[in-house]
Amino acid sequence: MTQPEPAGGIADVMAGMPEVWRRLLAAHVPDRLGRCTSCRTASGSGERWPCSLHRIASDAQRLHELRLGQAIAGD
Repeated sequence: MTQPEPAGGIADVMAGMPEVWRRLLAAHVPDRLGRCTSCRTASGSGERWPCSLHRIASDAQRLHELRLGQAIAGD
């Protein structure tokens, strides 16, 4: 039994663009203080990691893998 996919949203669209979510996952990583290295502000601080872009890209990766598994299984 497979889990249902969340309907709509950016992650749903991005799931079909693995080159995009892979780049986001590679770029949006935590620094030594637990802040996103790519979400820096002018003051130098960043959003707490995982940032919103990392969460969206992670959801897109999960959806991509789920769909790939369903395609292989013939669901």
